[in-house]
Amino acid sequence: MSLNAADRKGHTGMERCALVVNPVKVGAAKVAKAFEARCAEAGAEPIVLETTVEDPGGGMAREAVRAGAGLVVVGGGDGTVRAVAGELAGTTVPIGVVPLGTGNLLARNLGIPIDDPAAALATAFGPHERVIDVAWARIDDGPELAWVVMAGMGFDATIVARTNVDLKARAGWLAYVVSAAQSVVGEAHRIRVDVDGELALERRQRGVMVGNCGKIQGEVEVFPGAKVDDGILDVLAVAPRGALGWFRVATALLSRVRRHNPPDLGHFTGRTVRVASATPHDVQLDGEHLGTGSRLTFRVAPAALTVRVPERDRPERG
Repeated sequence: MSLNAADRKGHTGMERCALVVNPVKVGAAKVAKAFEARCAEAGAEPIVLETTVEDPGGGMAREAVRAGAGLVVVGGGDGTVRAVAGELAGTTVPIGVVPLGTGNLLARNLGIPIDDPAAALATAFGPHERVIDVAWARIDDGPELAWVVMAGMGFDATIVARTNVDLKARAGWLAYVVSAAQSVVGEAHRIRVDVDGELALERRQRGVMVGNCGKIQGEVEVFPGAKVDDGILDVLAVAPRGALGWFRVATALLSRVRRHNPPDLGHFTGRTVRVASATPHDVQLDGEHLGTGSRLTFRVAPAALTVRVPERDRPERG
């Protein structure tokens, strides 16, 4: 049954809706026009805010809230989503996601249409919501930074750092595969992992990944069973030994059903995580390389962010 104007306006929550859009992404201009048309249909005033190199979206999200937006739609990749999520975490303002990036991992994990901006925008203006966790990370003694998908120190962050930007623009996520192949050879370092204040693992390894949800591209579940609203962080410590070790790691990660982890992988869950190494390593949050660090602390803020989702993604009531 189609919705009347009053119903649609109720879904936005207020009379103003904001779009935080990365203008350099392919299709950004079309999304902005479609957003304004949706607002007109809903009887809401549109606010279009473009991100910049200096500000990937946090400042725009604050401006949207100050302007009284009852819905903030994010048009961009995971980096833009991360910036906006960090500002709206703990508020009642919902976000909608129109994926325009390479990974679009939050959208994948929530069932938001990836290759159909019109359908994603319809979801953003729809009535269905899911309240998800937001994770926070501190690199060494720096400020806390929000993230919603995955973070890492070491191998996975090096892949992000080495990914060719031009190849990424042409080939999408396959550029990460190329970078991964180039990053396989490397030195392991002793890294300590503490979960919920207790030692979980300390050994020579290539890196540690921490997840707020499970899936990456290709429906690969790095963290099987992980949910974006379970109040738990998943930890994967990667320590392959030689080609056979990498084969075991790849086989485990690509497996649809992972009953047992090989010795090259350590899997833990908890609400707080501390990763420490005597040697600085590459660090990434939601696919964004943030330099290097030797100490990372993570915590999860349960039920901190409301996201508009397709009806099929809503958790079933028990």
